[in-house]
Amino acid sequence: MYPLIDWLLALPTVFLALIVAAFWGGVAYAVHRVAVPRICGPDGRRLGKFEAEVTSQIALSFGLLISFNAVWIWDRGDRVRGAVLDEASALQSVLDVAQASEVLVDVAAIPDRVQKYARHLIDVEWPTLSDAKASRTRPTEFTALRREVAQWPDAELLAAVDRAGDARDLRLREGLVYMSPLRWIVVVMLGVLLLLSIGALHGEAPRGRILALSLVSVAIATCFLVLVAHGRPFVGSFAIKPTELERVVERIESERAARR
Repeated sequence: MYPLIDWLLALPTVFLALIVAAFWGGVAYAVHRVAVPRICGPDGRRLGKFEAEVTSQIALSFGLLISFNAVWIWDRGDRVRGAVLDEASALQSVLDVAQASEVLVDVAAIPDRVQKYARHLIDVEWPTLSDAKASRTRPTEFTALRREVAQWPDAELLAAVDRAGDARDLRLREGLVYMSPLRWIVVVMLGVLLLLSIGALHGEAPRGRILALSLVSVAIATCFLVLVAHGRPFVGSFAIKPTELERVVERIESERAARR
């Protein structure tokens, strides 16, 4: 199931929007052509008058649950982006402290280790983040960096490396999590119920039913598109990129070139 979800999320936003719209359009069509005639009868009068308050309550429940899930997704995305920034900032701090330190014998050793670690994150680790089973073990490049820093009597330097490691752990812990399938199932069920209630509300007016179902299905599809497009921080058109880490590497390379 999860590989299929990741494949869908990796599609361009336009195709993802078409898939979501086609799904909810198909549900609305089935409600109009099959469900409503069977429930309300061919003339739409079998149930009698269907109260609009029922539709309002279902719409309220759907809206609240959509909001709840959207807040979780966006909050998770903000935490992951913050972790990426903190990770890069901590590595920048390692370089700053190393440059300002007066006790380092080999000044180039630490920047070299930082560059190798950052390169590993960008070239090796980042492409695997589209898979929720990506390794969460700290790479050997990080261990080598920490071992190098631990040789020098500078607590601030070691603290900066540890901050980078903690930020990476947070990035992976939050970024590789899927939204619970149960949440998706409940939201889909409420969306279907909403379309059914709207169809029953307009049981006696086929043309009005078509218009109402079309408008509501577009609204529901839009809500789902927003959720799906941001469902995984490292997958899809809105995936987080290692831009800040690339700047760390660029800084090291530019400073090395300036010393030559």
